[in-house]
Amino acid sequence: MRCAAHVLNLTVREGLKDLEDSIVRIRSAVRYVRSSPARAQRFKSCIEKERIESKSLVCLDVETRWNSTFLMLEAALKFQKAFELLETVDSKYVEELTPQSENDTRKSSKMRGVPTEMD
Repeated sequence: MRCAAHVLNLTVREGLKDLEDSIVRIRSAVRYVRSSPARAQRFKSCIEKERIESKSLVCLDVETRWNSTFLMLEAALKFQKAFELLETVDSKYVEELTPQSENDTRKSSKMRGVPTEMD
């Protein structure tokens, strides 16, 4: 017999499958920002320019824990304007998140690219 927490986790995971492409793009954007101190600093300057008041930064989720995915999405939503500004000031951001050819798309079964307004 499964416990209620496990059933809840399975249910939420199933529901998140509909949003998988968006979650993967947001996860990639967060991973990019957190991958080096220089990128994190560039992102922080975007936060300041957009006048977003927050003491926290974006957090990367643990794919097997839906509540960490929720926390990542919640933080990314708060910093949406900063991500949009980062897209214009950091050419590497767009370059690294966008597949360069059909081969790149085939190599990665998950949808890649910069998060969009629809995400």
